[in-house]
Amino acid sequence: MLRNQQRKIINSLWPSRIPNEEYGLRREKLVKLLKKEVKTGEKQMVIVMKGAKRSYIAPDVPHAFRQKSHFRYLNGITTPDCYYVIQCGLQESSKPTNLLFANRRTDYETLWEGPLPSETEWEKTANFSELSPTNRLIQTLEKVVDKGTAVFSNTASDDDFLENFLKTKANSLSSVDHFIERLRVIKSDNEMDAMRDVCNLGAQTMSSMISGAKNVHNENAICGLLEFEGRRRGSEMQAYPPVIAGGVRANTIHYLDANADLSPTETVLVDAGCDLNGYVSDITRCFPISGHWSDAQLSLYEALLYVHEQLLTYAHNMEKVRLSALFRRMNELLAASFSELGLIKSTDPKEMIHLAEKLCPHHVSHYLGMDVHDCATVSRDVDLPANVSFTIEPGCYVPMDWPVKEFRGIGYRIEDDVATSSSGGIELLTAAVPRDPLEIQRLMGTAE
Repeated sequence: MLRNQQRKIINSLWPSRIPNEEYGLRREKLVKLLKKEVKTGEKQMVIVMKGAKRSYIAPDVPHAFRQKSHFRYLNGITTPDCYYVIQCGLQESSKPTNLLFANRRTDYETLWEGPLPSETEWEKTANFSELSPTNRLIQTLEKVVDKGTAVFSNTASDDDFLENFLKTKANSLSSVDHFIERLRVIKSDNEMDAMRDVCNLGAQTMSSMISGAKNVHNENAICGLLEFEGRRRGSEMQAYPPVIAGGVRANTIHYLDANADLSPTETVLVDAGCDLNGYVSDITRCFPISGHWSDAQLSLYEALLYVHEQLLTYAHNMEKVRLSALFRRMNELLAASFSELGLIKSTDPKEMIHLAEKLCPHHVSHYLGMDVHDCATVSRDVDLPANVSFTIEPGCYVPMDWPVKEFRGIGYRIEDDVATSSSGGIELLTAAVPRDPLEIQRLMGTAE
């Protein structure tokens, strides 16, 4: 059992669920996958992983740093501007050699920015045989990579120099991303505990934000509440720039300005998540700013909530969950629910589905884990094994020119995080935040 051994303590409220040894198991699985991809005549494989660089909003003013998830997944290192190289022969008995390239801080840099983790701390998760400064990366690769080498890297999108160098030196150069995502999409037991932590944290944060948001005057105040409620519970940062959209602005699906005034007559859509120990949550709730729903707001919300609840049940009862099947079911349910509401007037089944797709132009789900839109290269048209986390998020965005006037300008999405369970069905990870409109009013102190 690895679950409770040598956990890397980052956060005293929510200690990391990933034991040091698990990083080694991940690397072993990746090497085993990649050995099947080498070409005839190639005698060794080299994996070149580039970590995230620190970026700056202005001179000497850095953005908040977050490590590339693929990089962190393999070695646990959260320090900026590092490289990690795995070299391995193709024989069954070949043992990989791991090399870390990272720069130590000078005394002056340490004075201003603080110390980096020690070499011993890095080695616990990355298990490298050699630590070198980053300016020795090319020199080392010159010696390691030759025309008998299959290279797999994550550098194609952001390092033309290194990518071109590897193309020149190696026999073949391929992206490693899809192979890592094939591993990442299925969570270990430790990762599932990490997902439960961050989704519970995200749900608590969302509930507390709603309870404090009655009659706030600007979307940015809700952003501040999310930041405060999340961080005071141990969140390291928000998982992504939150969508905080009042009134008709909720019809912009990824509205990020979050700076408009709010009217007491409006509902607000809040799509937000927490980032904890490298894993993220992703939750959306909608509520009336005044704490009181209008008749049109409530009836449309209840119609969408019905769809959401039915999708949770449908997913739980599926023999094998498949996100593409959930998407088709969402459109069928939206068409039926909105037809009963009177939002869709057509009685032709195909036209009803078409109109439902106009009202909700996005998918019902995406994978979730170390990134909010996780494992993008993994198909949504596959049967999911146990321990795959994903979202369920039907929406409705009524444009201002929609034929049914009473619902014009209302935008809703209800989003929860779930995971396939080894015992069958799905596990609801965000149960700590209510969806029921009366429960939302109770949070806001306006339920009668």
